[in-house]
Amino acid sequence: MKLTRFVVLITIASGWGPGPWNYAARAQAEQENGAAPPPHKPVPVGSETGRARPDEIVITAHRYGDAKVEAETEIGEEEISTYGADSIEELLKRLGPIATGSDEEPVILINGQEVGFDRSVLGYPAEALSRIAVLRPEAAARYGHRPGRRVVNLVLKKNFASRNADAELEWATRGGQYGGGVTASQVAIAGPVRWNVQARIALDSALPKSARNVPPRTGPIDLVGYVTGLDQAEIDPALSQAAGGLVTIAAFPDDVPSQPPLLEDFVATANRDHAADPRDFETLRPSRRNLSLRLGMTRPLGPFTASLSVNGASSGSSGRRGVPMASIVLPAGSPWSPFANDVLLVRPLRRDRPLRSETSSESLGAALTLSGTIDGWQTNLAASYTRNWASNLLERGIDSVRVQDMLDRGDPAFNPYSPWGDRLLLAETNRSHGENMSARFGLGRSLVDLPAGPVTASLAANLSHSSVVNRRVDNLDAVVALDRHKRDQLYGQLSLSVPISRQGEGELWRLGDLALDLSLGGHKTSGSQWQKRYSAGLSWSPFARLQLRGSFDHEEVVPTFEQLDGPRVETVLRVYDFVRQEVAEPVWITGGNPQLRSGSRQNRTFGALLRPFGSQALSIDISYREYRAAGGVASFPELTPVIEAAFPERVTRDAVGRLAAVDARAFNIARSSDAELASGITLRLPDPGAKPKASAQAKAADPLRFTLTLNHRWRLKSELLTRPGVPVIDQLRDTGQSRHLLSIQAVAGTKAFGANVNTAWSSAARLRNRDVAGPQAEYRYTPPLRVDLGLFVDPEDLSPSLKRSRLLDDMRISLDVDNLLDGYRRATLGDGSVPAGYSRDEVDPVGRTIKLSVRKRF
Repeated sequence: MKLTRFVVLITIASGWGPGPWNYAARAQAEQENGAAPPPHKPVPVGSETGRARPDEIVITAHRYGDAKVEAETEIGEEEISTYGADSIEELLKRLGPIATGSDEEPVILINGQEVGFDRSVLGYPAEALSRIAVLRPEAAARYGHRPGRRVVNLVLKKNFASRNADAELEWATRGGQYGGGVTASQVAIAGPVRWNVQARIALDSALPKSARNVPPRTGPIDLVGYVTGLDQAEIDPALSQAAGGLVTIAAFPDDVPSQPPLLEDFVATANRDHAADPRDFETLRPSRRNLSLRLGMTRPLGPFTASLSVNGASSGSSGRRGVPMASIVLPAGSPWSPFANDVLLVRPLRRDRPLRSETSSESLGAALTLSGTIDGWQTNLAASYTRNWASNLLERGIDSVRVQDMLDRGDPAFNPYSPWGDRLLLAETNRSHGENMSARFGLGRSLVDLPAGPVTASLAANLSHSSVVNRRVDNLDAVVALDRHKRDQLYGQLSLSVPISRQGEGELWRLGDLALDLSLGGHKTSGSQWQKRYSAGLSWSPFARLQLRGSFDHEEVVPTFEQLDGPRVETVLRVYDFVRQEVAEPVWITGGNPQLRSGSRQNRTFGALLRPFGSQALSIDISYREYRAAGGVASFPELTPVIEAAFPERVTRDAVGRLAAVDARAFNIARSSDAELASGITLRLPDPGAKPKASAQAKAADPLRFTLTLNHRWRLKSELLTRPGVPVIDQLRDTGQSRHLLSIQAVAGTKAFGANVNTAWSSAARLRNRDVAGPQAEYRYTPPLRVDLGLFVDPEDLSPSLKRSRLLDDMRISLDVDNLLDGYRRATLGDGSVPAGYSRDEVDPVGRTIKLSVRKRF
């Protein structure tokens, strides 16, 4: 933990000299402006050079906003500005390679204190930050969270105010899809008091299949309808005679009859239809909408700091699945048939009315957090309440059985030629509503002082109650299924941090810095026994430039509420069917699985962090991670031949073998094992810890800053056993996953302008289809080199003359290009040919996208 030390000299006799509190104010101002703390350290009182005088007072103070765990990496205000992020949430995503190293959301602290369930701070402008500190790995356990999670401390400026309006426009360079969004926000910070409000709306259009070179899901469709002979035979000899030739197909008359048609009505449409391209009524990507509102307020409340946040969100998507067609037999004796023979009537539901796949969700929540000190214990109490609603509609097609029955019965009210209503569709709607109430309580303090430092303890307890009602109805609003679920969850954890040795004072046998972290906890869910958890972590720094760490974590796990009782969601997903070697669009089923059971898992991690120059200018990080699970739950992976062989009951095919539905809910496993070696190099220039010379400060008030981060993951093993008695699945060999993953991020810029480049590369992979023989059995994958580019400029900082422009004042213009090289994952068979379904548009139909953003501060 960094300490800011300064000495205040009070001259009692003479009464002259600079005021002592002026020095303190100047030191505090330097801290607020991001200046490094004074480089000198006070010598121990009583030494020859540091002997205490009667008129000298030594004051030691914590730096404003510091956490109780030392920072591993710190990013200052100037460096934050080079990323060009408009919000703290966006900044954390861009800092992922340097801050968290993974996609998992970190634990968030604000000014060294937990925020509980409050996430309103993520909507603050990035300019509200004084610095960001990524804490050492042991911080999660000390704050009462699962060991191994990264903890990020957001230190806000003491005084800040901003009113922002953001507008963005995004489009695919190959056309077909576009979108945009508008955000309005206001933030005010005045010491311990802060508040904010943010509203956002974002819309994205659907990507029609006709905009890409993708084959249709079905053959040609007819937007009106036609009749044809059974087995493509002649419809009626009398019709052929009237038309002057053999008639095997005849379109519905242009004026759809409201009364039974006559034979001569079909003469003009003999051997004609109203064919249309089915791709015009199908989408590769659904349209989407998102609306959100956040409000937050923090202020002192007696000895505590209280934070209250309220948030609401609404989202939805809508996709088209093509025009539904029905083929029904029109009997010769039907009052609606003028023909002498039975004929086949082929028609859509209602002209170009497509099948729909729609989802929608709404949520409303509130969170309250109290933090402070009670009798020496750092106390944190948080509570939250969330209410949510969800709906999922999937239309499968026309109910041909019901239509045929009405024709066979001769229902006089049913006209087979007129437009049909939606009640003749096969459709299901899954609706759910639920609520969650959660409370979290945390305590922490120093227990005893050892020569190497204080032994600290933290106690955390989480309690939650969740309930959900799931209802499935058909197209006639008849209830197909109804279930209700309620579950309570209790989690507790005790953590101890024991310093064993510390460089300088308290050093043991010249070991340097050595500390041990221990945690013990338990978890209980309704209907299950107590599940134990324990972990240990050891961090050792034999000298200042090297840090070694190792950890072990064992946990007995139970499925989450969402995995057990989450609402059922049915959507249509484009996947590759290895059995038929084609792209399929099955119904993809997700949601809760009440059959899930508990299990256990272990994590082992060994790592080293080297800083050769003794600063954060260059960091080299390497770690070995091993994960083992016995029983428990796993997410459904990509559907490959070995996965289908392991879960035949989850895959449904139609009469001709086409992929119709996949139950992709979470499943139980027998065991799994994963191991990987991760390494990273980070270069930051100029050195964040170096203080520039006075001359350099005068020449370059806004110097160019550069950050380069390179991360590599080498997946050594990934094995999965779904159930005893079946072969073990080697996911690196049997499912087409890459062994090596490399990411590079380069950021360069000043406060006025900047650029960032993110590059991701994966090694080639192979997949063996055991159901096919010969060259067609081997798939070779070549992942793309993905490059994302971001640029930004603040016009007012480019030139002093631009500051006089009211339009350009406090404006930022950003341009982001995703998939700059327009690459996609390529696949070839053993003979070098490209398998069906792996064309450019089928693998990645969107391709390169460009987003233009403009932000204005008022």
